[in-house]
Parts: sequence; C-alpha cells; structure tokens
Amino acid sequence: MLDIQRPYAFFILLILIFFSAYDLFRYKKVAKSLGVANLMNNFQKNKSFRRFKISIILRTVLRFFACAFAVFAFAGIFWGTNAVAVQKTGDAVAFVFDISWSMNAKDAPGGLTRLEASRQYAWKLLEKMNGTSVSVVLAKGDGIIAVPLTDDRTSVDSILESLSPALMTAAGSSIGKGISSAMQAFPKNMSQNAHVWVFTDGDETDGSLSFALDDAARFGIPVTLVGFGTARPVEILAGDGVTKVKTFLNAEKMIDAASAANKKSLLPRHRLSPDNSISYVAADSEGSAYVLLNQLSGKKMAGESFEIQKISHHKMFIFLAILFFIFSFIVSELDLNFLSGSKSAKKTAVLAVFALLPFFTSCKSEKFSVLNGVFNWYQKKYQTATANFLRSYNNSKLSEDKTLAEYCAYNLASTYIMQDELDAALIRLEQVSPEADEKLKSEAFYNAGIIANRRGDFSLAREYFKKAVLADSSNLNAKINLEFIQQQLESRNSKSAEKEMTSVNVEKNNNSMENAVFNLIQQEEKERWQKLQSNKKDSSVVDY
Repeated sequence: MLDIQRPYAFFILLILIFFSAYDLFRYKKVAKSLGVANLMNNFQKNKSFRRFKISIILRTVLRFFACAFAVFAFAGIFWGTNAVAVQKTGDAVAFVFDISWSMNAKDAPGGLTRLEASRQYAWKLLEKMNGTSVSVVLAKGDGIIAVPLTDDRTSVDSILESLSPALMTAAGSSIGKGISSAMQAFPKNMSQNAHVWVFTDGDETDGSLSFALDDAARFGIPVTLVGFGTARPVEILAGDGVTKVKTFLNAEKMIDAASAANKKSLLPRHRLSPDNSISYVAADSEGSAYVLLNQLSGKKMAGESFEIQKISHHKMFIFLAILFFIFSFIVSELDLNFLSGSKSAKKTAVLAVFALLPFFTSCKSEKFSVLNGVFNWYQKKYQTATANFLRSYNNSKLSEDKTLAEYCAYNLASTYIMQDELDAALIRLEQVSPEADEKLKSEAFYNAGIIANRRGDFSLAREYFKKAVLADSSNLNAKINLEFIQQQLESRNSKSAEKEMTSVNVEKNNNSMENAVFNLIQQEEKERWQKLQSNKKDSSVVDY
C-alpha cells in the first residue's frame, strides 16, 4: 500500500516542468542561431553541432529527473512493510464487544445471554490486568470506539454495564469493522504491546471478518477471538422485535479465518506464537482466561518483540537524484566526445565510472547500522535505534565479531534505560564480558550501579561502582559516585539529604569507531541522569 507523508511536495514538480520547458525553449532559439552560423562557416561536416544539441537536451532531461527524485525523497513515500525488532513497555488491550442481536441468545453457562456472559468475562479479566491500558469498541453493523485507550477503569466499567444492541442503530452484524476500529484506537509508534480481544459468537452479515484479520496479521497486531454460545442453534428475535431467527456459535468459521490470516503475517515464522498471532479460544473452555492473560508482557518474561513498519524509500530517491545529477554533469562536461573514441575521452569516462562506484557499494555494514542507531537515538527514536542495535548485535554474533557485539549490547542497554526498561538494560550489560575493553567494562558496571541506585538498592550500587573503579582506575565519576553512595548508606537512618549523582564522561578515542559511538551515547546519558536526579524530589509527590 502506497503512503505519502507530504503529498503537497508534488506541486514542486509543476515548477520543475515549467523551468525545464523554458530551458528547452531558450535552447531552441540559441540552437537556431548557432545552426545558421555553422551553416555559413561549413561546420556541419565535423558533427560538433549535433553533439552540442544532444548534450544540451540530455543535460536538461537528466537534471529534471534529478530534481524530480529529490522531490520524491522530500515527499516521504512509503510502500511495502518490514518486521522490525523493537522493545515495548507494558500492554494495551482493545476489547471488542459484538453487541448484535444474536448475542442475546441465552445459551451461555448459567442461563446467561452471550452478551451478559461476555460482560462478566471481561470484568474478571480486568481484575487481573492492573497497569494495562484498555479501550472498548462496540461492533454491530459498524464499529465505534466507545472508550479510547485509557487507564481509567471507571469509564470502562460504565460502558460494560450498559452493553446492549440498542446502543447502536446500525443494522446487521460486522465483527470485521469492530476489529478495524480497534486497530485505529492504538496510536502510531505506541510504546506498548497492542492486543485485540473480540467477544463474539462469530455470527456476521457482511463477511468482513476475514479481511480485518488479514490486515491485523499484516500489521503485526495479535487478535484473539473469544467465542460465546454453543454450536446448538438457538431461536431469538431479530432487531425488529417480530422476526424469529436461529443463531449458533460459529467457531469453525472463526478458526478457519484465523488460520488463513496467520499465513499472511509478515512476522518471521519462528516468531509466530499464540501471543502475537491471530487465534481463537472458546470462552467456556478450561484455561481460556489464562490464554488471554498470558499474552500480556507483565505475565511473562519481557523480551524483544516485532513490529510491522512501512518501508521508507527516501534514501533510494536521494541516491537516484545524486546519480542523475552526476550523469548530467558528465554529459555536459564531456560533450559526448567519448562517442568519437578518443583516448582522453575514454580515460575520462572510465574515471567517471570509478567515481560513481561508491554510490553502488552497499552501506549496510554493521558499523554503519550502529551509527545509524546512534543518530536515531539522538533524535529520541528509541524503537528505531533498538532495531539498528539489535540487527548489528545479532549479525556481529554470527560473524563472531566479539568487540562489536559487546558495544552493541552496551548501546542496547543505554537505549533500554532511556525507555525505563531497566531489567532489559541489565541483561544487556551482563553481555559485556570480563575480557572487554577496560573503559567499556568500567562504564557497564557504572551504569549498572546507576540502575541499582534508582531502585534504592544502595549496597548493590556500591558494589557496582567498586567494580567500575577496579576495571578502570581513571573513571573519576565512578569514584565520586562511590563516595556519594557510601554517604547515603551511612546516613540512611538519619534521613540525610539526597545526593545528586554525576554521570559518565568518557574520553574520546579517535582511533576506534566503536569508542566514538560509545562516547556519543554517554554524552546524552549525562544530561538524562542529571535531569532525573534534579527532578526526583518533585516527582515523588505524584500519586499514580
């Protein structure tokens, strides 16, 4: 699917067309004058005039395309998708309630209607979902977001209490539109793991379920269909209050739709699981609630997940713009003399080809990926930075580049710290081996000490700072913070004033790209730690 961020940029193409046409018009007038002059001087035999005309036309055309590709790059054109490794914090769940008239069938356990059973089921789930953001979507003939993503349980309980087919006037049943609305309830670049739970009997009138599940699979949003009712047909009154119809739990249809959608998922096959794929579970089956709750990151060990992101092609357009501009320069400067076969022209053409080789060489080296991650890190695009560092880390492990792998692990830890993923950061810091560079090892211990201090474990923080000093005796910041932490331990009972911790300031190593990246990361961390410490007292009064 084609997506353009700045479509207004294409108006620049109109200006380019105007100037290109004007340039060719001027050329026509000049060429006419030159043609008369050449005819008078009998210059047609050496074909120089023809080469001149061709070079002017080619130069104009090539520069027009160079400018056009630059406009395409600025427009921000996206097409295609890619699975990107990201680190997410917490969960967000969109509850989709099928409130069509078929949900009034009384075939749920205890003689409840399907709708009443789904309400009570949702309440039981919410009791176990502390810290999870929730939105509520109603699906009937259409799908509407009744409660946007929120942590306020009062508004969620309020809408659950009033669930009824009368809440929506749209006729029919459209589960697919409810799922589509649920996906829209999640903001772009959300830092939480998104989930969609659909409470339905599978009875629909527009056949949109399969298409909605396909979209969810392509965008990497897990959807779980929770079935209510029984396979035995039950007679109910339709929306007009007169017509009697029969309805049943269409579990087989939902299972088939989920299976077909999973085949269209863009996630790596080895990463597909019930937690991140399209699935079905019967509400009255044993352990169904556990299946749902186990999808939440708070109920299992956190780790990297995958997100489907659209692919930007601005780099390709920039490359083409530069390439066409260089070709236009070559055409105008050489005046197409290489067609004549002269040695100097051939030599120049060969040199031009070698000059263009760097543009054809791949820039996808692991060190370039690390630098690209640092660039995104400075722009606070931490998920993109995480993807770059993860890719470089995994590839460096495969290529057995131990040094680069350790620097990537340290960069990942720094990125996780910025997202308050302290457990994930500690795991990455532990991947810095005892044989690592002294400065890297020292700063890994230093950051571990900072994390321990933030958690209030001053004894553990002191041990980490000691290790940092032992690893690199020139680490002055580790020494200072070791003294501060010692004072905090000695004054805990007397409730002494809190001490501000100074951050790391690593010496720059111009001979190593890895150390340069390392220093860039540390410079930003210094500012963040100082802000966290200076605001710590004020933020402590906020009661969440």
